[in-house]
Amino acid sequence: MSDQEILNQLNAGDESCLQYLYEHLGMVQSWVMKNNGNQEDALDLFQEALIVFYKKFRCGEYQVKGKLSTYLFEICKRQWYNQLNRRLKYEKANPHASQLDQRQESFSVEITNTRTSLKSYIKQAMEKLGEPCKSLLEASIYLKMKMAEIAREFKYADAHSARQQKLRCMKRLRSVVSYERVIQLD
Repeated sequence: MSDQEILNQLNAGDESCLQYLYEHLGMVQSWVMKNNGNQEDALDLFQEALIVFYKKFRCGEYQVKGKLSTYLFEICKRQWYNQLNRRLKYEKANPHASQLDQRQESFSVEITNTRTSLKSYIKQAMEKLGEPCKSLLEASIYLKMKMAEIAREFKYADAHSARQQKLRCMKRLRSVVSYERVIQLD
C-alpha cells in the first residue's frame, strides 16, 4: 500500500491501514540494535512513533514532505537518542545510589538464608534490564518513590511518562523472569 493510499484511508477514518506501516519496523529494529538496543526497544519506539504520527495527522499538524517511512524513522531516532541520553545522565550521576544500597541491605535481611538463591535470581534479572529500568524499578519498588518524584529525578516530562516507562520496564522484567523457576526457588 502506498503512502498516499494510507493517508487517504486515514482521512476517511479507516485506521486499519496503520498495520501496513509495520513493514518499516525492520529498518528501525536494525538501526536500534546497532545503537545499543534490542528488538523490544525497537518495537516500543516504533509503536510510539506510530502514535505520534497518528496524533499529528489527526490534528492536521502532519505535512507530507517525504516518505512515511522516513518520517517514522526520524521520530524513532529522536526518541532513541533521547532515551540513550537519559540513560547516560542517569548512569553518570545516580542521586539515589546510597539510598538504594541502604534499601537493598534491608531487603537482604528480609530474605532468609534459605531463600538466598531467590534473591540472587531476582538480582540477576534486574541486572539484565540495564539502565534506566533497573534504577527506575528500584526507586519505585524498594524506595517507594511517587511517580512525580521519579519523573523529576529521571528527567521524564511528567508522572504519566514515568508510569509508562515503569510499565515497559515491568514488562521487560516479566519477560526475563521465569515464574516456574521462582516457584522452585521459593
